Amino acid sequence: MQYFANKEALVAEVRRRYEDTFRERMLILTEAVATRPLAEAIAECVRALIAVHREDVGLHNAVSAAGVGDAERRLFHQLAAGWLEARRDEVRRPDRTLAAAIALDVAEALVHGVAHRTPERLDDEAFAAEVTDLLVRYLAR
Repeated sequence: MQYFANKEALVAEVRRRYEDTFRERMLILTEAVATRPLAEAIAECVRALIAVHREDVGLHNAVSAAGVGDAERRLFHQLAAGWLEARRDEVRRPDRTLAAAIALDVAEALVHGVAHRTPERLDDEAFAAEVTDLLVRYLAR
């Protein structure tokens, strides 16, 4: 059993563990979609993001209330920008770094907002399809 000096130390450790798990899952996902077509990969990423939010909505909302760390955000933006750059023939946005940042921020805002306000919608396949469609229409030629 681990001892924590105070509530803040306990919260910091829960957050650190949650972020480590989230980062590891997103890195695995990045590898899994590395060679898949753009629309298919976006759909898989949306499903994965929804799954993370669905697992423990209360914990996710509490941990993410302070926001994703700057290092994690930069890492995900770099990975997404590199992924879009590798598919530049499929991507209609000329600035793929900016497009990656916008797409990630939009996806996170939509999914997190639903998790916070109407978590039951996370189980609705139509919600996942709509988020996917929005991102594909923004990114794909």
